Amino acid sequence: MKKITSSIALLALAGLSLTSCGTTGQSVLGNVGSALVQNALTGNGTTGQTTTNVAEEGTSLLGNLLSGILGQSATLSQSSLIGTWTYTGSDCVFESENLLAKAGGTVAANKLESQVNTQLAKIGIKEGSCTFTFNKDNTYTATIGGRTISGTYALDTKAKTLRLTYLAGLGTMTCHVAKTGNTLSLLMESSKLLTLAKAVSALSNSSSLKLASSLLSNYDGLYVGLKLKK
Repeated sequence: MKKITSSIALLALAGLSLTSCGTTGQSVLGNVGSALVQNALTGNGTTGQTTTNVAEEGTSLLGNLLSGILGQSATLSQSSLIGTWTYTGSDCVFESENLLAKAGGTVAANKLESQVNTQLAKIGIKEGSCTFTFNKDNTYTATIGGRTISGTYALDTKAKTLRLTYLAGLGTMTCHVAKTGNTLSLLMESSKLLTLAKAVSALSNSSSLKLASSLLSNYDGLYVGLKLKK
């Protein structure tokens, strides 16, 4: 009975936490609470291990959702963007838990990320060969797909979005932006990333770009993040 009381108390605390969390937080904490109650009622002595596993699953889930990435982001400011950032790899995140589940879950998302890295490298977006330089005057220069582009940028710190112009203002794109330590992720809808790649890449008619397009277009609600480091 003492074990049941303790577990129920922990569940109550988790329930109180839900009032300040979004849908994703509710789902994760709800799973943790369910694990606590189930183990308490059955007398299972592995409650700690079960809770740890569920918590790890919840962390992985948040890392594969757009809201999770943005929620973990540090406070953004224009001054924090200034400087040159170099591409180190991609993030593949989904707009909702339902779309992530439809794509095959967190394991499938991690596998997809590896495939995306391979395809992006073939069109010139690869480690050490893709950079973004943000200047104080709201201009930027980027090397993408072997070509250099430039334009202006506007940061919305509240919405955590970054609006970029390119090709002398003929093209515009708005992406979500997340910053953790010295890592910056520009999270773009997969279709918009492909549009950008086609616009600036000399490989716009290549089979490599067609393969990348085929891969990315198969997933609804997919955002591809360009991970950059100073």
